Amino acid sequence: MGRKGIGKLSLFSIANRISVYTKKAGDPPESFCMDAVKIKKAIDAENASTARDYEPEKIDFDQNIAEHGTILKIEDLKKLRITSATIAGLKKRIARRFSVLDNEFQVSVNGQEITFSDRDYFHKARFIFQYGDDYARHCKKLDSDGKKLMKYDRIFRFDDTGRKTEDGIHAIKGWIAIARRSNDLDGKGGDEDNLNKIAIAVRGKVAQEDVLQGFRLGGMITKYMFGEINADFLDQDDKDDIATSSRQSISEDDPRFKALKSFLRAELQHIWTETNKLKDKKGLEKALQENLPLKEWYDDLPRKLQPRAAKIFAEIDKANIDEDKRKDFYANGVLAFERLKLDSAAEVLDDIDESNIEPFLAFLADVDAIEAANFREIINERLKVIRKFHGHLAENARERVLQEYIFDHLWLLDPAWERATLYANMEERIQAALPDDANAALRLDIRYRRVGAAHVILELKRGSRRLSKTEIEEQLTRYIRALEAELKKGIEQDRLPIEGVCIVGELPRGWDDLEIRKQEEDSLRPLRIRVVTYKDLIDNAEWAYAKYLEVTSQTKEINVLLERIRNYQHEGS
Repeated sequence: MGRKGIGKLSLFSIANRISVYTKKAGDPPESFCMDAVKIKKAIDAENASTARDYEPEKIDFDQNIAEHGTILKIEDLKKLRITSATIAGLKKRIARRFSVLDNEFQVSVNGQEITFSDRDYFHKARFIFQYGDDYARHCKKLDSDGKKLMKYDRIFRFDDTGRKTEDGIHAIKGWIAIARRSNDLDGKGGDEDNLNKIAIAVRGKVAQEDVLQGFRLGGMITKYMFGEINADFLDQDDKDDIATSSRQSISEDDPRFKALKSFLRAELQHIWTETNKLKDKKGLEKALQENLPLKEWYDDLPRKLQPRAAKIFAEIDKANIDEDKRKDFYANGVLAFERLKLDSAAEVLDDIDESNIEPFLAFLADVDAIEAANFREIINERLKVIRKFHGHLAENARERVLQEYIFDHLWLLDPAWERATLYANMEERIQAALPDDANAALRLDIRYRRVGAAHVILELKRGSRRLSKTEIEEQLTRYIRALEAELKKGIEQDRLPIEGVCIVGELPRGWDDLEIRKQEEDSLRPLRIRVVTYKDLIDNAEWAYAKYLEVTSQTKEINVLLERIRNYQHEGS
């Protein structure tokens, strides 16, 4: 193949017996066998009195060759353990390395002929761009545009600068395909090879493993590309040999190779642009085909918003989202576009006739529905967080995680505490304002937050420590007074209420008695102090949010739509 073949010593690196059967029209057939074991014996005997030259063994010509041709049989392979998986892998590797496989050149393993189908990657192609031949005939799972397969014939001739032209001096054959998912090509899931490459074949065998990585195109689309380009013009008898000595790559300084790379660069840029358009279109089609409620919603969208919706569903398709999560992403996309639809509606509010107020009222109803739906999304996520505390963390670990988490997520303490802000240096200022005799160790677990129309001081206690009501009261009262003193230093007197919250692992001493607990809780309330355990904190938050979802589950049309999208079962799923 080309100027250099594969020598017999290369064959002996993998097998012990090589049999050759060859026939030329008009001449008698020839057949012989070379045996590595016997060759070694001849070599070992060179310095002995029995030294002799090795001569191949003549064997019977028992092969079916009509007029002319050659058969090589490689037998007694040196690999110690050969399994069915080994044989299947060998067939795949041979099929991928040699493009010359056809009626004129056949390779068989254990009597089974290797074909293009043994390459086992054409089924991964979603779109294919082909040069000089119909490679799409090997692809069984191409997307279609209506009744037409998404295969694209491209100009396959170019001049010595790489510019495409119908009468160019250079010609190629081959294909570049786009996979459905990038991880279809990454060598996992049974494939030993990374397929995310474009190989260059010359005279029927791979001459350069990959040229794709040599192009800096940017964008994710290159992660979906794979292909093979046959460029026999790189090895012409009357021109310089540009293959490297290893025969595994090509000299990139040669003008022929530069012309090929220039041609491929333009093709890859075209494929990159076209594929993005195709994936946008097919992503939308997939979404609408597999989710009827989503299609109904999309069809009702204002026409000017539909292209934007198509883009987001295409991005979901590109992102390799698992099928079981895809419907959640569809629902979130719908919610985002409902918000966008309101923004568009707001532009025409000035044109509403005061005698026809119904459109304005409908707009406000939509605003209310979407805000409720957005909040439901938030509530769902919060419930997931809360239930993880329940389901996956041991008691001691739960407290440690909560101590890190709760200061920035005060909705765990009170659903009304949506947004918490921190006055600069306020925690240090509170600690500095404490009396000198205050236990410094007690100051380490306090935090301050401004929540809505209140100031909140939080103190976290280790789960193993059990305090009395008096100890809690003394400590929190000190913090509250220190905060009051700092707030009075402001330019404007801040009269917002202050609340102290002590979070404990165990109830205070004596609170196992419900009557004592009620009395002491009542006595703390006027002091603006409350006590909550880590367990009660999680349980109360879960109950409050679950109750909200229950009450609002059927109240708004948008919520019903989102649930339909999430729960829809396609016939093919």
